[in-house]
Amino acid sequence: MKRFLWLLVPPLLAHGQQPPPSGLTAPVLHPGEVFAWASVDGTCKSFGEDSQETPMGSLASLLWLRLEGEEWASRMVTFKCKGELNGIHCWNRKGHGRVDLAKATLESCNLAFMVWSYESAERWKQDYGEGAARYRLEQTFKPFLGNRLKAGETIPVMSPEWIGEGYLLRTTALSMAKWLANADQEPLLSLCKRLMSGTFDGWITKSAEWWFKTGSAPVSGDASGTSVWVAGSDGERSVVLHLPKGHGKAEGLARMKEILLLPKK
Repeated sequence: MKRFLWLLVPPLLAHGQQPPPSGLTAPVLHPGEVFAWASVDGTCKSFGEDSQETPMGSLASLLWLRLEGEEWASRMVTFKCKGELNGIHCWNRKGHGRVDLAKATLESCNLAFMVWSYESAERWKQDYGEGAARYRLEQTFKPFLGNRLKAGETIPVMSPEWIGEGYLLRTTALSMAKWLANADQEPLLSLCKRLMSGTFDGWITKSAEWWFKTGSAPVSGDASGTSVWVAGSDGERSVVLHLPKGHGKAEGLARMKEILLLPKK
């Protein structure tokens, strides 16, 4: 395990020294778990069965933060979640109450993201026109859409599937880790660090602070089942963990810290 941590934390190595390229000990995973990491230099690795794409669930909020997060932050968007809106339910049936962007992200308030995404789509139509608005949306979401979006020239309706419900948006742990580690995501990583700095109350080194985003996701073929995703980054390395049906978000975050040998509190 310590040798695996060595791979994830180059700042602990002597100046100019690189992690060993092979012979690293894999993390000890529980049945059904998948873990992946990717670094900004392009190196990456996944552990566990990671060949099948699964619904990305609340990790879809990271796509929206990449696309509209800075705009929403500058507008200081808020939303009052009552647990239901026009027949669409939030996962928290009691509602989250008044949320800003940070709280909505941390608590995975899908209704807030749905309302804000709808408002953004309407604004794009006015500012860019339908075709350009659709292109803008596709450029961010394309890696997770596959061939599931019907061809067209107009922007699709911002249904709950666009904020992670259902099976429209799918990923593997490695695909998500590589997407986060791409140099193009630097604005997203910076925003996430600001929004979610409270999700890890410690330092792994003096120069590397981790943030983590947890979220539930549908289980293919099981209408009542949910799985758990955890994604995070310290700016240099991105990590993604997927737990199968039967686990909660708190458990997912605890497992991520355990795998990374981070303090639990």
